[in-house]
Amino acid sequence: MKLATALIVDDNADLAENLCEILATIPGYSIRTLTAANAAEARAHCLELHAKLDVAFVDLHLPDADGLELVQEIQRSCQHCEVLIITGDATVESAARAVRHGAFAYVTKPFAPADLVQTTSAALARALLVREREALRFELEESERRHRELVEAVPAFVLALDAEGRIALWNQQLEAATGRARGEMLGLPGRDLVGQGGDRKLELPGGGHRLVRWQLAELPGGSGAVTYALGMDVTEERSMMRRTLRAERLAAVGTLAAGLAHEVRNPLNSASLQLQVLRRRIDKGNVAPEALLPVIAIVDDEIRRLGRLVNDFLAFARPSPMSVNAAPLDELVGSVVVQLEPEVAAEGCALTLDLLAPVRVDVDTERLRQVLLNLVRNAIEASSGGGTIVIRTRPADEEGFASVEIEDDGPGIPEDAPVFDAFYTTKTSGTGLGLAIVHRIIEEHGGTVGFESRPGRTCFSIRLPQTTT
Repeated sequence: MKLATALIVDDNADLAENLCEILATIPGYSIRTLTAANAAEARAHCLELHAKLDVAFVDLHLPDADGLELVQEIQRSCQHCEVLIITGDATVESAARAVRHGAFAYVTKPFAPADLVQTTSAALARALLVREREALRFELEESERRHRELVEAVPAFVLALDAEGRIALWNQQLEAATGRARGEMLGLPGRDLVGQGGDRKLELPGGGHRLVRWQLAELPGGSGAVTYALGMDVTEERSMMRRTLRAERLAAVGTLAAGLAHEVRNPLNSASLQLQVLRRRIDKGNVAPEALLPVIAIVDDEIRRLGRLVNDFLAFARPSPMSVNAAPLDELVGSVVVQLEPEVAAEGCALTLDLLAPVRVDVDTERLRQVLLNLVRNAIEASSGGGTIVIRTRPADEEGFASVEIEDDGPGIPEDAPVFDAFYTTKTSGTGLGLAIVHRIIEEHGGTVGFESRPGRTCFSIRLPQTTT
């Protein structure tokens, strides 16, 4: 049921009452009716109703005004109202005047109820249609206004390109950054400004540029696809990132230098001490080989230790380019175990293989062998004297990563220990670079390495991406 409001302006009270009764019978409408005996009362109702008045019935002859003049007043005051002229002496001239004054229809007395219902229904339908259309237009304008305000308020560069790549939108942020007004830019080619998205230079009016990261979205339009571009100024972010990376590199160099100096000092001190012992023995004339050989052996061991430290340091600090190929994971793990069998036997350990990953992984074979040798040797040292080592492989998981696990039953290490940090070690003769190198090599392969540990069980896990071709 549609709601509507009607105003009946006629000095004949009986006729107005009759008209109200007829309006109440119009199907599909619930009509609120107001009556006015003259133009003054009609004006008062219009001032109160404004846009809420849908249809008005106006007598052509009123005691205080001309009906046609009142029609124009009602239309000015109530923009969506349709007006029907009521008269008992219709002429062609009066009908023409009514149409010229904007009346919807011309109704003669006495009324034929069916005709009046039909005419009024048509007037109400038109009035409600105009009202709905006006409401829709207002909503569209309001929506456009809100979106325009949003585009201007966004702290980012916003532009749109039409199907031909011409600029159709240029927000205030772009105006402020480039010094070029919206009116100057609309219609100009704009594809070079945003490219295919990503980082692009935005030239500044005084020279120089800002680095802008563009994100593009293409939407269908009436005359072709429209490209919307949202740009963020990342100039300061990039500059800060460069400064941060530079600071991190300097800090890393400082850490490595301090660690290397500390590690080098011990074998140098030991070698220097032994050389002093050798010199004292020579000064005393004690140059028998059996007296000199132990000292020479210690110096030789310390020099070898320095050599290993330098090699590990170079491997960590200056890695060589990788040569990646698809390799069978189980075969690679098995070959490492065969190489280490003598060491396992020498330490009195037991080693169990559980190979269940008949897959290929994209790896630099020699570097992965280096990783496995390092981890298995650590397990051998932890399990020396009768311990057990278990090496497992597992096929790719849901993320496409195959895994290798090296487990030992040694004393364990604290789970919060920074074992992958350079120069961290629990060994008296270790360089502290082995696990740091392991971590870097696995990350270079796009994999991950981690560990779990408690007394009696330590397990290092490696995850590597499975070959997809």
